[in-house]
Amino acid sequence: MHLIHFAFECGGFDNRLMRGGLSPLVWNLSREYAARGHRVSVVTPAHGLIGALRRDHSVRELPYVHEHQVPLVLDPKVWPDHPPEITLELTTRAYRLRTGGVDVYFLSDAFLDLLPDRLYPPPGTEGTDLAYFKPLVFQVAGAHFIRRYLGGEEAVVHGFEPYYHYLLPPLFADDPAVRTVSTVAANAPVTQQVYRPQVERLLGMFGVHADLDALEDEPPAEDSPGAKMARVLSGTRMHVEHGPDHVAVLPLVLAHADLLDFVSPGQRDHYSTFRDTPFEDLFRALPVSRMVRAQAHKLFMGGCGISDGWLARNPEAVDREAVLRSLGLDPSLPVFYHAARYAVHHKGQLELVRAVEEVLASGIEAAFVLRFATSGGGGQPAPAGNAYFQGVADRHPGRIHLDWRLADEDTLFEQAACADFCVFPSKFELDGFLIAQAEAMACGAVPIATAQSVTAHFGHALPPDDPRATGLSLPGSFRDDDPALTRALVERIRQAAELRHAAPGHYARLSANSRATVRRFTWARSAGRRLAAFEDLLRGRSRPFPAEDAIRYGWFDSLPAAAWDRHRELIARTAAVLGDTAAYGRSAPLDAEAYERLFEAAYARADFAACVRTARAAGREDWAARVRGRYEVRPGPAGHWHVTYRHPSARHVEVAVPGTGLSPSGLESRAEALASDEAVPAGSGAVLVPLAAAREGVFEGVLPGPPAGRHLLVMLTLASGRVTWDTVPFEPSGVPYGAAAGSPPFRLVATDLDGTLLRSDQTVSRRTLRALARVAEAGAAHLVVTGRPAAACKQYLAALGCRGLAVCGQGAQLYDAGAGRLLSSASLDIDLARSVVARVEAALGPLELGVVTAPPESRFKVTPRFGERVRHGWDVTTDRRLLWTHPIDKLVLHHTSLPEDDVEAMAQVLCGDEVTVVHSVQGMVEVLPAGTTKGAGVERAARLLGYDAAGTVAFGDMPNDIPLLAWAGHGVAVGNAHPALRAVADEIAPANDDDGVAAVLERLFGGSEQPS
Repeated sequence: MHLIHFAFECGGFDNRLMRGGLSPLVWNLSREYAARGHRVSVVTPAHGLIGALRRDHSVRELPYVHEHQVPLVLDPKVWPDHPPEITLELTTRAYRLRTGGVDVYFLSDAFLDLLPDRLYPPPGTEGTDLAYFKPLVFQVAGAHFIRRYLGGEEAVVHGFEPYYHYLLPPLFADDPAVRTVSTVAANAPVTQQVYRPQVERLLGMFGVHADLDALEDEPPAEDSPGAKMARVLSGTRMHVEHGPDHVAVLPLVLAHADLLDFVSPGQRDHYSTFRDTPFEDLFRALPVSRMVRAQAHKLFMGGCGISDGWLARNPEAVDREAVLRSLGLDPSLPVFYHAARYAVHHKGQLELVRAVEEVLASGIEAAFVLRFATSGGGGQPAPAGNAYFQGVADRHPGRIHLDWRLADEDTLFEQAACADFCVFPSKFELDGFLIAQAEAMACGAVPIATAQSVTAHFGHALPPDDPRATGLSLPGSFRDDDPALTRALVERIRQAAELRHAAPGHYARLSANSRATVRRFTWARSAGRRLAAFEDLLRGRSRPFPAEDAIRYGWFDSLPAAAWDRHRELIARTAAVLGDTAAYGRSAPLDAEAYERLFEAAYARADFAACVRTARAAGREDWAARVRGRYEVRPGPAGHWHVTYRHPSARHVEVAVPGTGLSPSGLESRAEALASDEAVPAGSGAVLVPLAAAREGVFEGVLPGPPAGRHLLVMLTLASGRVTWDTVPFEPSGVPYGAAAGSPPFRLVATDLDGTLLRSDQTVSRRTLRALARVAEAGAAHLVVTGRPAAACKQYLAALGCRGLAVCGQGAQLYDAGAGRLLSSASLDIDLARSVVARVEAALGPLELGVVTAPPESRFKVTPRFGERVRHGWDVTTDRRLLWTHPIDKLVLHHTSLPEDDVEAMAQVLCGDEVTVVHSVQGMVEVLPAGTTKGAGVERAARLLGYDAAGTVAFGDMPNDIPLLAWAGHGVAVGNAHPALRAVADEIAPANDDDGVAAVLERLFGGSEQPS
């Protein structure tokens, strides 16, 4: 096959073109593929180094001269001193180097030859220097080159790092000869975005239209916990906030690429769930989270490895004493090694140097080889990236060797082979040090590294007594200049130095495990895994997402029916760990012991919404009281507020308050920050204030004023390393809240319409309206959650006085009733819908069909015998082909003789892996995009509004309401409900015609009980 690698750097064969881990990834895969007989073409910028390369390689200019334009559409908020659009007139030439069986194509023009010393434009130049657009120009020039010079045959275009190739998947999406693959290498924030007008302009220039509306994030309500969370996280390197005129990079790639490739198993896990990180809750509320689930079959772990040349070298042949003395270090001391690109914050290098200074000041005998590469390679002198770092090294001669150059493999191997320990304190799960850490471990260095998902396969986070353990772990870190990480580094370095001298046998075991573990990760293995996936792509063979992984991720609602039988025990075990009562109950008996185990698991994870659901299901008010007793918020003098928070496993408790974000550490000058390869986060509008540990598991603090809104947002760091958020209800009236006073019954009321809130004559009773008014007076919110599309429920929302969000279309649509605007809508693939019809009819005989067309048309088109009667406003057609002329939101099936339960069951068996099948109205079985449920829809809306499941009471009547009631803290089925819903409800209310919803709300919130 023809493999076209699209990479901003490819210097594995010459480190003048190398800036970081991307180069060996691209080059080693290229060489492996070529060795197996495949045609490999690497497309990369020349970076102004053609002349230098020609001195050492046979570089030939090609007969390719392309004069073209690149329009730069500038965001006026970022580029205030520039015109809104600038057109670059460029002449791009191409050069080829054939080496190792690989054709490397260098593209050269006035922009691609900029910055030969550093290759990448500094992020700090955004808004001032047009060189910032060099990567964008590469995408345009590279796309032209692939189409004009490398096109014409079947190929896989493989881009490395989404930010450097996000245009390519949509550009080649309609090319039948091309499959596109995107490798996520460095874990940029999943919310990284680019200016939407620029993207639209360039796609239009290539004649491509992409639905960018579907990729936009919906901002949470201004005073909601979600908005506060976003502001806090935008002051870190986990989340980037942009305006509505931007589009997210990863969703753009995921929507159009054929595969999304990851470089380690843990990296795929991390990007799929962000579990146990501060970003997990916010991620679940974003469109990209739903897209990841819907496109899970594209998620692929290709992995990475260590080069054959490195593995072939013998560490024992290195003269350790001579090498260390040449570096000015004492060979008798334990040596700690770190080698990576200079990135002061997210690689933990600031904390590392702080720790080194403290270790040496305390008298610990140790030596350090620290490499922070700031140059573009070639062994030339490199500037010091950080004056503080250099000052620490200068103050400790004979203990620290600090080098700012990007070294060749000979130098790196010699120094790694001299190391007793390698130190890689990666942060934010942003940079895994996958190759650098593996290379040092292959030489026998024992790792001191972060216990994070991305590098879990290296084994350093295993318990010390585990026979597979390789080293010492550091806690995860999610903040800049983290004193906790610095303290942990000091302690681990002290432990390591002691281990080397006092327990040589234990050290030898860890060292041997390190070597053995990483030598399994070869480029041959990684290339073989990818080639098998590429072969499937080109042959049209599907690769379903493994059910076992979906279970590990807790994606229980995405599992097909067959998986519940095949993996029943695994589901039960996983649900028990996650405290998921609903999933556990579907796979194992829910007795008193099971409820207690589920509650304790959820409590240990600080998943208090799950705790409340379990407590209510088990009828254990003492458990609910335990959850309520975790906090107290009470007014104090001078407008201050006292906060007490309790959790036995908490190690840090922090409260979000208004603020400007990060304060400079003073250890990186403005010039150094601008020259850095990473942008410094801007002020976010919210900061975290730590509570003081009063005693074990109890934290206290004083806030200068009440928090905005009705919630106190708390970030918890648990002893397990899990970081999560807790949303504490808060009454600004001054009434104490928490353990000292009860909680209001519920803060969100979610109701179905037809058969539930509406009477059988489609009216809303005065009693129901009064009950809903009482809900509003109590400070709670009402959320309509209906199977009707938004266009078909506007009159009912108006009658109910709903002016906010509504969940429509069985959870597929989010509608702003006040603005009369559809915020988002998921569509059903037409070819898939027709396939569902064909399969069900093959099993059950002819069906009558209906489709709801996508907005803005939003029509209901049916075949003549659909239902008992065709209603006013429906479009009736005898020609089935006319059902598929417009995009559709959902398909509706009707069988003239079989009950709808039988139709639903058959559709679920035949197609449940690909679509969601629900039964909501008598005679109708609805087929929706996979993952679409009322439960998913209400969860999404609740997060935007700042509510959680524990504080929600939900009402329904049909099986399609099962996910809604399962998600809510308390689920109520009205008396006329389907038996399947009654079986899972927490309470059965009177029927809809007897105002069942009103009866329950009157009991919960007070008010009249007179029927009307």
